[in-house]
Amino acid sequence: MALSAPQYGDLVKFKEAISHFQDKIKLTSESYKDLQGLIHAKAFTVAGATEIEILNELYTAVDKAISDGETISDFRKRFDKIVDDHGWSYKGKRGWRTQVIYQNNKNTARAAGRWEQQNRLKERRPYLLYLTAGDSRVRPDHNRWNYILLPVDHPFWDTHYPPNGYNCRCKVVSLNKRDIARMGLSITKPESVNKFMQSFKVVDASTGEELDKLPGIDLGWDYNPGKAWLGADIAAGKSVVKLSKELQQLAVPQFNEAVLKSQQYYKKQVNLKAAQIALKKSVVDGQEFTLGHLPAFFLNELSRKNAPIYSSAVTISSSQIEKLLAGQLTVEQIHQLMNAIQKPNAYTYIDNKIRMTYQGFMITIELGPNFNTVVAAEKI
Repeated sequence: MALSAPQYGDLVKFKEAISHFQDKIKLTSESYKDLQGLIHAKAFTVAGATEIEILNELYTAVDKAISDGETISDFRKRFDKIVDDHGWSYKGKRGWRTQVIYQNNKNTARAAGRWEQQNRLKERRPYLLYLTAGDSRVRPDHNRWNYILLPVDHPFWDTHYPPNGYNCRCKVVSLNKRDIARMGLSITKPESVNKFMQSFKVVDASTGEELDKLPGIDLGWDYNPGKAWLGADIAAGKSVVKLSKELQQLAVPQFNEAVLKSQQYYKKQVNLKAAQIALKKSVVDGQEFTLGHLPAFFLNELSRKNAPIYSSAVTISSSQIEKLLAGQLTVEQIHQLMNAIQKPNAYTYIDNKIRMTYQGFMITIELGPNFNTVVAAEKI
């Protein structure tokens, strides 16, 4: 029987926004400063929620709001029950605190979902238009960005894709050339937005730490939720190395668990590459596969040795898999690379390279600015 179309008043679920939120790992934190920027694309956290039981229940409450369209009144009822059940003492007034948790998570989930849609349609609608809410509550800096019109791939959207702070109501819509002509708009000259992308230094009054800030964007909000989510391996890898040791110990296993969900796909691609080589039909496809994140204890060791570690993520290219297949490793050993990276038997660090051993073979990993790359592997 054919399914009926949604009727007026039905909830039409925003599947990309729901997927974005449900893919997040859960990280406890003392302060909002513990986790800022890109890592929020892959981590759910509530400042002051230091017990995982509380965080799990807050996550469920926010998930209901995003997935089932629950109102802030519904969310506040759930919030009150969580507070009563656990005796949680949180900072700030109830109305403000619930508004921040509810609205920020909904806004960033929607933004990530919109970006995924816009990125998917960029061949047909290759431009993005920045729009404010158009009222007296709009922040002056955000007003200056109103009607900025730039290609989807312009770096302005890496930092200025809304929301750009707490309770920011700005949005971005995608357009094609016919839309632009019909609306009487013109594409913004790239040089005119450069001033908005120049950061300046501010000092954290509580810690004395010097931080980079972009004009008009709240600290920790200068990232594109959707781009960081879709490019999650780079975003997560770069963010993990900046976490405290305690948070790394919590985050790395969860990120690795998420990576392992793609292990069957990775194995299929290895098998496909092996078949192509056997049939002499191998082609260059430019694929990169994330194998996992370096263990927290090893990240600590690399930091202690002042190694140039910018990311916890380890990847392997399709072309490198082809080289390994032509070398000493069996297909089954190449299948095991995810396990080897995540739980090595032993490791060393020499001259910007990591060498790990695992069940009879050794892997060489080269440190890089975006992620770390497998460059060799051999039997031992």
